[in-house]
Amino acid sequence: MFHRPDDLRPVPSLADLFGIRGTEQLLRDYRTVASHFFSRDKFIVGLSSAGLLRPDLSLPAYAGLAPKDGIAPIFNFFDRVGGGFGFRQAVTRDTCRDWRGGRLSYDEHDGTDFVCPPGTPLVAAAPGVVVAARDSWLRGGLTVCVDHGEGVVTQYTHCSKQVAEIGQPVARGEVVALSGSAGIDMTQFFPWVPPHIHFMVWVRGWPVDPFLAEGEIQRPGVWFHGNDPRPAKGPLPDDAAPLELADIAVHEDAVERAISLCKDARIREELERASGAPTRVAILEDSLHHDRDAWPDEARSLRFRPRAQPMKIRLTLPLPHNIYRGARASDSPFTKPRGRSARS
Repeated sequence: MFHRPDDLRPVPSLADLFGIRGTEQLLRDYRTVASHFFSRDKFIVGLSSAGLLRPDLSLPAYAGLAPKDGIAPIFNFFDRVGGGFGFRQAVTRDTCRDWRGGRLSYDEHDGTDFVCPPGTPLVAAAPGVVVAARDSWLRGGLTVCVDHGEGVVTQYTHCSKQVAEIGQPVARGEVVALSGSAGIDMTQFFPWVPPHIHFMVWVRGWPVDPFLAEGEIQRPGVWFHGNDPRPAKGPLPDDAAPLELADIAVHEDAVERAISLCKDARIREELERASGAPTRVAILEDSLHHDRDAWPDEARSLRFRPRAQPMKIRLTLPLPHNIYRGARASDSPFTKPRGRSARS
């Protein structure tokens, strides 16, 4: 049922596994958690959150084991009710629905979670260029961002190590990071929540679901193999050459205006340290969604990318082909689609 892949990379340290960068970071972030305890931004759990505790998936993965059949378990899908429209520190399952009509998600979940052992190489889901990395222990730890052109960006979160450098062009299937279990939520619920990659797809600044529900038309940022995501052994026949940072068009005046409006000094400093407009745009788009209190409405109205029809970029599984050959939903009885809306 499980095996130990030969190609797992060693995680540098236990601190890297959980994304802990030192005592100062821990104290700062716990102060932030405490300050939000009585606010609407507090971390919310409920009885429905118990469904995220999956020792059947977590214990083998933490032991360095992957499914012998090469099929990665999908722990959570994108929430089609609230995903992409807001973001809260909540893991409740009150209103969520996945693309099938099931509940294999949680409220406002904005990505797809693929269970994998720590140290799994994470690969570019399409040709592009590494544009940014954010490292917030309060929100998933180390996140690596790859820009694929025309406003399509993918993100790889809960990483233990960045492999590809910012500004490095990457082909489809090229390693960009190593998986881990970084972030406050993963650390708090260790070892019952499975280690996984939280994989996000953005189109012109908005998180989108790479799966298509019945009747939806093709759009940028969906899977190359339909709703049966598979890894690529390398570039596909129609792939363009990997991008350079200079290939990414952005409105630099809008970027500078947004930075001046930022209400959070640490985020503003992060943006000012970033080298180049494409890197700043990737951080801005992420922050406008996940750090909502840091931005006034004017910043949300700015447009950072030229209005152009996005290319029909299609994605492959962000996991290595020599360990995985596909992925499928790992449902519990509570999360399975029911009735006529159910999809396999």
